[in-house]
Amino acid sequence: MLRTTTVSASIAGTLMALGATLLLTTAAAAQGTLTVEVAETGSRFVPDPVLVDGDGNPTRGGYFVTEGYIYESGTLTCTDATCDGVVYDEAGVPAPEFPDAVLGTWTCYGVHTEDAATTTSGSLAATTQIFVLDDGGEDTIVTSGFEYMDVGLPISRVVVGGTGAYADADGVQQQTLLGFNNTDLVIDDVPLFGLAWSTDLPTG
Repeated sequence: MLRTTTVSASIAGTLMALGATLLLTTAAAAQGTLTVEVAETGSRFVPDPVLVDGDGNPTRGGYFVTEGYIYESGTLTCTDATCDGVVYDEAGVPAPEFPDAVLGTWTCYGVHTEDAATTTSGSLAATTQIFVLDDGGEDTIVTSGFEYMDVGLPISRVVVGGTGAYADADGVQQQTLLGFNNTDLVIDDVPLFGLAWSTDLPTG
């Protein structure tokens, strides 16, 4: 896996994580909006190995896939854009830092629309996000849109649809970048930082 080894203010230009799973109830779905937080697992970020710069940073046109943990709103703590949410053992195996607050898993795939190493503001990628909100993969919400690298800036993405309890999901996702987790962690020469953000998901 290739990813930039410099984690500082310039990391804002780098894109962007199963533990115990809590089942969401039909009552929660009926409320109309589900607010959650996501902590990306940096070790699960896999970019196109060809479209990278000399330091291994993804460049424009490079595809990628990544994963994370979906948490209850208010779980993550971020200070100066440094967040928690994902922990690793000595072998580099990830786990949710707050397993009792895990609601499900998040998978994201897309393509970089700008070079990661030089993009510190505005859109960096166009992506599809899949929120799996149960332990069997039947209750999902899918969204699509751009990813912005501005911490604290709310952005809008389209809700493509959903399945199971969220089959009627429709509308606009509101997403806000909170910062990054594991910004100083490197195992086997691989930096393991990941994205952290909050989102409002229309549930139908």
